[in-house]
Amino acid sequence: MATFDEEIKTVWNQHAKHYDKKHNQREDRDIWKQILVEHIGKDKNQRVLDMGTGTGFLAHLAAEAGYRSVGIDFAEKMVAQAKEIANETNLDIDFIQGDWNELPFENDSIDVIVNRLIMWTVFTPEETLREWWRVLKPGGRILCFCPEDTKERMPSHYTEAIEKLLPLRNANSVQFAQMLKTTGYQQISITELPELCGDKLFRHWALIKGEKEIMSSTN
Repeated sequence: MATFDEEIKTVWNQHAKHYDKKHNQREDRDIWKQILVEHIGKDKNQRVLDMGTGTGFLAHLAAEAGYRSVGIDFAEKMVAQAKEIANETNLDIDFIQGDWNELPFENDSIDVIVNRLIMWTVFTPEETLREWWRVLKPGGRILCFCPEDTKERMPSHYTEAIEKLLPLRNANSVQFAQMLKTTGYQQISITELPELCGDKLFRHWALIKGEKEIMSSTN
């Protein structure tokens, strides 16, 4: 979708300055952090990658919880905002501007991938999820936070031509889970999170979780 790259980047760069105030500051950070710790695990040496980090909401929470936090986003102004917030709060996070279809990480180098409100924006979900699978360590997990029980059609962000090319534009948690299964993830589960408010657009959040299988060695 290279022909749309600049148009999409422009959209999110325009949102960058006010995105955190408009969306993230409404969230209960303590509850989000508690959920992250519960599903990431007690080992704080884990490397947690926030995919499509935006202004860094999940990356900041992961760092606050003590994990080795990394965030990646293709919109440079989103990354700049994420870095600014991290500096203001004295959080050590590696924020990278980059393409999630060509991640700048070695194979089997990430313990946990997290993302929030990202899956619907992916043009080629099978290809993209396999790239994410590549960088996960065997036994590594992916945590996808997605809207559940949409009250009405989610607002449009792109032109109609672009939106028609998004396979998961209005997908539900079951469809997201099926996509993880299709691309090789194991131990897939769906957890409803009614304790997290969905504001006016949806009733609550859901967590779709999967793992990269540990391949058994053969003699």
